Amino acid sequence: MRSLYLLRPHGTAGIEGEQLVVSSGEQELDRMSLPLLDQILVLGHLQLTTQLIRACLRRGIPIAYLTSGGQCLGRLQPLESGYRHRSRRQAELSAAQRLAVARRLVAGKIANSRVVLQRFTRRGGRPAVESALRRLAQLQALTAKAPCSNHLRGLEGAAAALYFRSFGNLLEGDGFGFAVRSRRPPGTPFDALCGFGYGVLWNALLLRVELRGLDPYVGVLHVGSARHAALVSDLIEPLRTYLVDPFHGQLIRSGQLRAEEHFEPNAGGVYLSETGRRLWLQAWSAFMAEPIILCDGNTGPRWEVLDQLVQSFARFVDDPEQPLLVPLRR
Repeated sequence: MRSLYLLRPHGTAGIEGEQLVVSSGEQELDRMSLPLLDQILVLGHLQLTTQLIRACLRRGIPIAYLTSGGQCLGRLQPLESGYRHRSRRQAELSAAQRLAVARRLVAGKIANSRVVLQRFTRRGGRPAVESALRRLAQLQALTAKAPCSNHLRGLEGAAAALYFRSFGNLLEGDGFGFAVRSRRPPGTPFDALCGFGYGVLWNALLLRVELRGLDPYVGVLHVGSARHAALVSDLIEPLRTYLVDPFHGQLIRSGQLRAEEHFEPNAGGVYLSETGRRLWLQAWSAFMAEPIILCDGNTGPRWEVLDQLVQSFARFVDDPEQPLLVPLRR
């Protein structure tokens, strides 16, 4: 079972028997077996026929409409969902089971942080981050022995501070240097990028959590509340350093984003300008649509990394003997 991303800017998606068929005019563009799908996400301007929508609702296949940046505009979901008992099982996970999953998420985030620093020092500057890489490796190893979530959050915080300080030093020559992260308000152009990029990713992840019948407010690492979807904050941790930070580094190093041109001061902070936001969203849409080798060895758009992580967590909730598969950079 897999997610289907409809990214085309035009055309029609309909159904023939058990096949979903994408066409433009009289030309057939793509075809896929409907029983193999467990959700459809529409990011382009493709038109879905009423017959296809009815078939998806009968089969329990939700359909979500997203902006090019991944934010959910709305979704169609059958009244009866096969995952309706999953949130109850999620709430019944033991403290030990929650801790085991939280350890893997934090370890994955730190591992991805190390790879980001290594990749951005390939052309020189490696000695400047060697000590940080060693310390990050130590912190990653300590996550496996963290006795509680409070201790684990401390390790994550120490690793994040070290990672961002090193990353800020590496980007200084590109006009995006910083010593420490400042969030509310963002104090530097890179802080503005992080706030915007993490927000887009967070909303995209929230959609997938809800489509899987999970309770976004019941986390394993962060503390949830009526205003904080803790599970989304948990699952986004390794994705920050797997997707968003490398993407930002590419935009900066390639000169597509410039600190003096695409940012502006506002309300005591620094934010992306309207031109900067448009550029970011266009580049992000193309970046996430690019096909890559996924965790299961199949090829799909980067968007599917989010689906695979949420699917893995859902499998763990259904059967806590199943390990959580965290996406890792190589």
